Amino acid sequence: MLRRMGVAPLILALLSAGLVALGVSPAAAETPQCVSTGPTGQVIIIDCEDGGGGGDGGDGDEGAGGGSGPQCDLGSVAGLGKPDASRWCEGVNACWANIPSSVYPDPEDWPEGQPDPEAVYIYKECQDPSGNIVVSEWTWHIPDGPSLEELARQAYGMLAPSDFSLAFSPPGQAVIFIDTWWWAAGADGEIVGTAALGVRAVGEPSHLEVDPGDGSGAMTCPFVTSESDACAHTYERASDESGYPSRARIVYDVHYEQNGNVLEFPGLPDSLESPWTETAVPVVESQAVVVR
Repeated sequence: MLRRMGVAPLILALLSAGLVALGVSPAAAETPQCVSTGPTGQVIIIDCEDGGGGGDGGDGDEGAGGGSGPQCDLGSVAGLGKPDASRWCEGVNACWANIPSSVYPDPEDWPEGQPDPEAVYIYKECQDPSGNIVVSEWTWHIPDGPSLEELARQAYGMLAPSDFSLAFSPPGQAVIFIDTWWWAAGADGEIVGTAALGVRAVGEPSHLEVDPGDGSGAMTCPFVTSESDACAHTYERASDESGYPSRARIVYDVHYEQNGNVLEFPGLPDSLESPWTETAVPVVESQAVVVR
């Protein structure tokens, strides 16, 4: 039974992000009897007498429709949408929506006038107590919580450059005045960092930076993962027994997207460099033997 406080029951909005910060998702949290989930994913707790112990609603606030807990049967929409879909009450109607939507209609059918740069397009459906669909619409939705740019920054932080070993040929040791080839053995291609609301940072290998270790400085090479002459350098002096400390790293071009749609944020980095991978390259002089 709802307890009167002025003209309406006390409603506390607890953002789902707050629950995530505690390590508990809204779906997994212990759900009091008087709880529903709002369209932005927040948990709405209605102050009830006796912990919402199933009152008959006779003394309920008129604006809330009486009764304890959500004024609709959220169980009627429990199996609709994605497992993490938002579900909430609008009066006696039970509603749900995928936020953001997992599929989109033809762009020509989108409503005009995106209300906010952070707005996402969603499908919303509501059922009355008899199970009849009374709302079925595509609409703009402005989510609570981090902005898309903040989510993109989080996704960038989740990018993990590929591990690789720096291979070279001739194998074992190089020879002065003969090309030495390098490649990133075992390196993967595209890397992806993900955040909430379908926001991703995508890194595409752009090139290799290779420092032969002889003081000539780093050179820019194509991104190669198998033996080829695409990345070559000629040593002019032999090394000591430990070899030249050559090293390389992968440089990625980074872009951002949400559910396949490109996002542009001028303030975010558009490239990523992997850590340096090192290997010693022994370099020897060639020996000529004269045979009569």
